[in-house]
Amino acid sequence: MCAIFGVVGEVERDLAVKALQTLAHRGSDEEKIYEKEGLFLGHRRLYILNPKAHQPLEREGKVALFNGEIYNYKELKALSEIEAIIQSYPNFSELDGMFAFGLYDGKKLYLGRDIFGKKPLFYYKDESRFVFSSEIKGIVTYLGQKRFNPKALSGYLSFGALPDRHTFYQGIYKLLPGELLEFDTHSWQISHKRLGSFLHVEPDSLEQAILHAIKKRLQGDFPVASLLSGGVDSSLVAALAKKEQGSLATFSIGYEDERYSELPYARLVAKHIGSEHTEVLFGKEEFFTTFEKLLEHFDEPIGDSASVPLAYLFGQIKKQGFRVVLSGEGGDEIFLGYRQYFEFLDLLQAKNLKYKNWLKNYFRSHFSPNKEWEWYKRIFSDELLFRSTCEVFTDLQKNLFLRQNLRDGESVEYLQPFLKQWERSGFTEDTIFMSYIDMVVRLAALYLAKLDTTSMLHTIEARTPLLDREIVAAAFGDSRRAKEPKFLLKRIAAKYIPDEIIGRKKKGFSYPHMQWLMQSDYIQRMERINDEAGFFKPDQLSFLIENAKRNRFSRHFWLALAFLLWYEKNF
Repeated sequence: MCAIFGVVGEVERDLAVKALQTLAHRGSDEEKIYEKEGLFLGHRRLYILNPKAHQPLEREGKVALFNGEIYNYKELKALSEIEAIIQSYPNFSELDGMFAFGLYDGKKLYLGRDIFGKKPLFYYKDESRFVFSSEIKGIVTYLGQKRFNPKALSGYLSFGALPDRHTFYQGIYKLLPGELLEFDTHSWQISHKRLGSFLHVEPDSLEQAILHAIKKRLQGDFPVASLLSGGVDSSLVAALAKKEQGSLATFSIGYEDERYSELPYARLVAKHIGSEHTEVLFGKEEFFTTFEKLLEHFDEPIGDSASVPLAYLFGQIKKQGFRVVLSGEGGDEIFLGYRQYFEFLDLLQAKNLKYKNWLKNYFRSHFSPNKEWEWYKRIFSDELLFRSTCEVFTDLQKNLFLRQNLRDGESVEYLQPFLKQWERSGFTEDTIFMSYIDMVVRLAALYLAKLDTTSMLHTIEARTPLLDREIVAAAFGDSRRAKEPKFLLKRIAAKYIPDEIIGRKKKGFSYPHMQWLMQSDYIQRMERINDEAGFFKPDQLSFLIENAKRNRFSRHFWLALAFLLWYEKNF
């Protein structure tokens, strides 16, 4: 795992070096710089595989650098991962892995990102320079200034993160998953192409695809550890990694309050598979210390409260010397693990009601701030119903909450790049559409960004085996996928993990952070920041706080809190 940073055009070397150093947490083993007139390319390396594969690498008139892993570099007959990127020029579609890369051929700069969006890449362009970086802080440091993007707040409130190219900084954008950016240094123009998509792969045996995905992600010169929550996804990943690697260290996080802790389930799996298991306890003191650290480190608001214990857990894993950790992201989205998918499938049936106009008028004249009202209103108004299971504020809730007016349906704007891809994919099934939207919104924009940021804070490479194009193809190609939640995955997992884990009721991730927050001065802090900045209507913010004390609208509350604290730190 690494960090990449580059400037094309007018280069201020001292600032470029300083910017690269802000990314040192992503790679502490080596720093290399490639320079010539009008070009600066910098690389920070976390050594995982092949100590002689230094970057940036110059070959055949091209120079390249990347962050991540190319799992099929040997199949491409390359001596190293970075050479595979150069050999795959100019379309790069053969690359299989988690990566973000830059390649300069003397005329154009190419930036690419893997199809799932596992590795981040940001860019900025003005009339004299094009800058790219693995994290926004590199670009901000180089520019020496930052401007808040007010439009970003609405998208963040909708999804907890911005799924499209925009960021919270004016002029700074991100590559979308599976996107190839071409920057022509003569015309000074940017164009975007598709590097690939997980919607266009021939299906194979699901079990073989999962086994192959695990095996690919065990490559490297260091032992691989695994996160273990006690759910089906992480348990299956850990079980297969233990089987393939021979030995495995697993890590779980828990809480003194047993209502929240899933340590007994993780303990059961660890005993079953024979892993070397470590349990980490996370309490009130660790929460506030870690939260403050993340407020300093995150480039954008912390859209998921689970980021805090996850960052703490990675810190404990780092102390034991591990560089590579497996995680179970993707199982719920690919295999329909959330109950909401089936609720939406039921709701979609209402589209076929012959006499629904009066219902449309009824819902518009009988407003409710609850999300269920919004869902029915969309159905009867022929609007896009499903906008991700991580949708938090509806557009109408945002209109109540924000000191600005938003038009109805505004949140769909943030999904437009993906809706266009969907239209070209040839797929039509509702269940595949929901999985697809969640994979580019809930996963790429929120969960994978969280995983990358919290793991790289501690210079750890996090790998997600279930997010593999072969697995997605096999799952999407099986008509039994929507029989019940995780039907396909559980059939396979039953061979490797205890029956108690297969049959247990799904429990959403939670921990007592709301209780801790209500006992702190953070409530007064968020009210003071809002009084000064004026983003939210004071009475609506008070409504949110009072309801959060009773565990209602808790996700809404977290997004408001995290944004206001982040804004104060940065602007």
